[in-house]
Amino acid sequence: MNVGLIRHFKVDYRKSFFMTSKEFKNWEENYNISGVIRKDVELMGINWDKCYSSTLIRAITTAQHVYNDDIIQNDLIRETIIDPIFKSNLKLPYWFWAISGRIAWYFNHKSQQENKIITKEKAEKFVDLLLNEARKEGTENILIFTHGFFMYSLQKELKKRSFTGKLIYSPKNGILYLYKK
Repeated sequence: MNVGLIRHFKVDYRKSFFMTSKEFKNWEENYNISGVIRKDVELMGINWDKCYSSTLIRAITTAQHVYNDDIIQNDLIRETIIDPIFKSNLKLPYWFWAISGRIAWYFNHKSQQENKIITKEKAEKFVDLLLNEARKEGTENILIFTHGFFMYSLQKELKKRSFTGKLIYSPKNGILYLYKK
C-alpha cells in the first residue's frame, strides 16, 4: 500500500512583520481563505486510486489541480489551529506569535483551542478511517492533501502503523512524500 502526502501549494498571501495578537489571528483567517500559486507535482508514476483533501481551500485547490477524479474532503486533516498565547495590542514580530503558539500547543496550554492531544487524536482517527476504507474497497494507492504542521503528526501516525518513509519536519509545498506498507 502506498500513501502519498502532499502539502498544499504555496499560499499567495503576505504577512506584516509586526502585528498585535488580534492582527495575527486575522492574518491566520485570511491565510485560510487565500489563493495558491500552482505548480506541477511529480506523482512518481503511481496510479492513485483514491484522494483525500483537507477542507481548507488551499488544500482543495491543490488537490483539484493534481488529481483528476473524486476528492474526499475531511476535516480531520485540516491544519492545526494556532492561537496567540496571550492577547496584546503591542505589535510583536509574526515569528513570535507563530513560535509561542506552537510551543503552547506542544505543552497543551489553555491558550490553544487545538492542543497536541487533539491533533494526535485527529491523526489517529484519520489513519483508522483511511485503513478501514482501504481494506473495504481494496484501494492500494491513496493520495492525501494536507498542511505542513499537521503533516508531521500524520507521518508519525503512519510510521506507528508500520509504514516506511522519511519523517519530514518541514515539508515543502506541492511535493509528494511517499509512505509504503
